[in-house]
Amino acid sequence: MVWLEISANTPGARKMESVWGSPADDWLLARTRATPQATAVIIGDERWNYAELNILVDQAANILNKYAKRGARIAAFLPNNLAYVCLVHAAARCGTILVPLNTRLSNEELEWQLEHAQCSILVIDDAAADRFENWETHDRKVIHSATLFTGKPERSESADLLHDGEEVQAIVFTSGTTGKPKGAMLTFSNHFYSAVASGYRLGVLPEDIWLCCLPLYHVGGLAVLLRSCLYGTAVELHDGFDLATVSESLDRRPITLISLVPTMVQRLLRYRAGRSWPSSLCHVLIGGSAVPPELIAECHDLGIPVSVTYGLTEAASQVATMTPRDVPRKPGSAGKPLLFTRVMILSEESRPLAANEVGEIVVSGPIVMAGYDRDAAATTRVLQKGWLHTGDIGMLDEDGDLWVLQRRDDVIISGGENIYPAEVEAVLQAHPAVKQACVVGVEDQEWGQHVAAAIVLEIDQAISDSELIDSCRRQLAGYKLPKQVIILSQLPLTASGKVHRRAVSEIFADRKSQ
Repeated sequence: MVWLEISANTPGARKMESVWGSPADDWLLARTRATPQATAVIIGDERWNYAELNILVDQAANILNKYAKRGARIAAFLPNNLAYVCLVHAAARCGTILVPLNTRLSNEELEWQLEHAQCSILVIDDAAADRFENWETHDRKVIHSATLFTGKPERSESADLLHDGEEVQAIVFTSGTTGKPKGAMLTFSNHFYSAVASGYRLGVLPEDIWLCCLPLYHVGGLAVLLRSCLYGTAVELHDGFDLATVSESLDRRPITLISLVPTMVQRLLRYRAGRSWPSSLCHVLIGGSAVPPELIAECHDLGIPVSVTYGLTEAASQVATMTPRDVPRKPGSAGKPLLFTRVMILSEESRPLAANEVGEIVVSGPIVMAGYDRDAAATTRVLQKGWLHTGDIGMLDEDGDLWVLQRRDDVIISGGENIYPAEVEAVLQAHPAVKQACVVGVEDQEWGQHVAAAIVLEIDQAISDSELIDSCRRQLAGYKLPKQVIILSQLPLTASGKVHRRAVSEIFADRKSQ
């Protein structure tokens, strides 16, 4: 059992009342015994306390125990709903491994992931019944989520099961922006230490309500659910990001935390223009991609408590976070690494770099995944000598704060010069006519690659390619200027809400071939 108490005077943290449990416990059962009447989940106008949730999870676990042995892989193709919440806890209670599936994938992509992860059970909801009508095989059973609650409403036989903290809790597939998705094996220890470290940085209060509109198949959504169980706080669960619904929840309930990507924040700011933001909010956690300084400044002016985060699936979501007090002082920084986590910047020769030197971000600590499922080669590439090689480019400043500059895979090399798309995108987006920009490298026979930009214009704005490029000349060297510009109605996004850079590259490739 772990119990932490942080003084209300701890810099940058609210008071943490308690974090109960250990990597080996049944977390939901431990939480139910500690605070059975505390609210666990809110969906719409309904809510369930931990005692009620525990009964439902017992029912689900009793059903799963009929079909799955310890260590089996259980795939979930579900919207954000109560059944999904129960399945997350029931899978752990049975000693099985959860495999969350992206509900936006094609059938071919889903079939590949099911086969790759060797899932013996696929849990779906009724809305997906027609799609998966013929997916049951001799070694894969398809279960409708409603079936999970037809079991005995009594304590599951596996309710007192203790886990080795290094057992795998879930196999979470990466976004797949390059090549085939990889299944990151996240252990109970990964999630546990991530929860403790996040709580230590942000603080926890018994009345916390964490609004989760990120999908539970995304590591960010899954982390919210597991952390809240450990903390004994509530999750308000939304099935996706709907502007009106999220905004209404912020007004109706004392939401204290919400996790968003930058585009969501931008949309909320426009939607709520002229309206105040609730005083209950302690943290608007923004991650998933670079946060424009202009967005941070706008939030600061409105009194919105922004916490900039950096994380990745392979590190159980959260690596570094800057709290609202420090964000205005260093807009764009992700802050210091969390408790238990070390971050280092390496050169291309794997040499540790000094402060303010740019290189690859590598991470170590108990939050780092066990490896990629059934992919020893990829695991060996990214896990070296106890360090996770993220492929991201960044630096640590003299204070030890992390600055994330760009994904390594996205670096454009033109005439031997490295160009970081984020730098060009920031200049483009500073133009008043530009709403969004995505910069990619396009094959060039003379230079190797040249810079190309896909942009989305603000409503009722127009600008020529030459005008836009000329506006960048004052801030960018000639070799960094876009040689091609296309205007789109919207940028393609990955399932996790990030700009799908590879899809943008394919748009340019298609136009070149025409």
